[in-house]
Amino acid sequence: MDEHLRLSSLGASVLADAEEIANDMQEWRRDFHQFPELAFEENITASKIVRVLSSISGMEVYPGFALKTSVIGVLGAEKEGPALMLRASMDADAGDEQTGLPFSSCVPGVVHSAGHDAEMASLLGAASVLSKYRDQLKQKIVFLFQPAGEGRSGAQTLVENKIIEEFNIGRAAAVNWGPDLAYGALFTRRGVMTALSDKIHIDIRGMTGHASEPHTAVDPIMIAANVILTIEAMLSREVDPREPIVVSFGRLEAGEAYNIIPEQANIWGTLRAFDPHVRDFVQGRIETVAPAIAKALRGLASVEYTRNYAQVDNNLDMVDELLRVGVPFFGEDGISMLERPLLMGEDFSFFSNRVPSLFMLLGAGLEYPLHHPRYDVPESMLPLSAAWEAYLALTLAL
Repeated sequence: MDEHLRLSSLGASVLADAEEIANDMQEWRRDFHQFPELAFEENITASKIVRVLSSISGMEVYPGFALKTSVIGVLGAEKEGPALMLRASMDADAGDEQTGLPFSSCVPGVVHSAGHDAEMASLLGAASVLSKYRDQLKQKIVFLFQPAGEGRSGAQTLVENKIIEEFNIGRAAAVNWGPDLAYGALFTRRGVMTALSDKIHIDIRGMTGHASEPHTAVDPIMIAANVILTIEAMLSREVDPREPIVVSFGRLEAGEAYNIIPEQANIWGTLRAFDPHVRDFVQGRIETVAPAIAKALRGLASVEYTRNYAQVDNNLDMVDELLRVGVPFFGEDGISMLERPLLMGEDFSFFSNRVPSLFMLLGAGLEYPLHHPRYDVPESMLPLSAAWEAYLALTLAL
């Protein structure tokens, strides 16, 4: 009971400190939101993060590690032993915003629609709060502001360039905001947390011709349609229905005129699954089926299949620690264990495959999902998110 009361008191104190800088976090978040930048182009974003981190007492700042737009802050650098890393993604998405917010994106075709603006502001808030408690730190804390989290494998580049070894990272944690989850509650699970995520590109070649004489042409759009439908049918007839797997095609490009059959069509999609063996089977079938359908319809097709993200695997001991320290912070009913992994892909997997890791979702209770043009985060959650990350840094056992 004494331990519970101590942790509850610490949590309340950290949350109060985070509330004191709520306006700062809101300003940071809105600034990030108004000037979004795509993967590997987060130059303005990085400069803003460097400016804030450099103003925090006791913080050592390392801009441009492995990637020119990455920013790393280290608190408690003098502490011996491995560090705990806290991560936030930096990049925005391609798309147009329809929120009508006064601080809507000023960059045409680029928008923060995955909550990375809030993640960055929260982590900056956590760093600011933790500075006040740095004498209580039992471990070095590494704050990673990571470029290229949306499908461009920024984490992979950092790992390949030995971020773990250079900063002696022993464990890693990340808090994302879940739009469809209960507001203010924390969600995680033991073991596999997210799906493996791959990219599919199918290049289809036909023969151009006029729309009035389709028999003189080879229509790559018709081939593309048959390829998509056959792959979807194949999933329902060749894969055990008890195995979760999704193949979705989100982009199709072909032609320039409404009345001309084009010579080429390209389709891009993604595969999500939990079982690598199921992924292996479906990849093989796509690589076989697409060229075969194209050939049957007098065309050609080639498949470029890219294995993108592995599964995020939550360390069991860290989940136990989360429950021990989390209940005094969130309350008995404030933490939920997800029954099933998420079919989302997450490049945090490059860290979880190397060091014990913990991936969590903080419920935002929103109407619109991630990547929706009207997606917006509840800024009232910024202090809670920042306080939770700071509290984790103070309480997770070494």
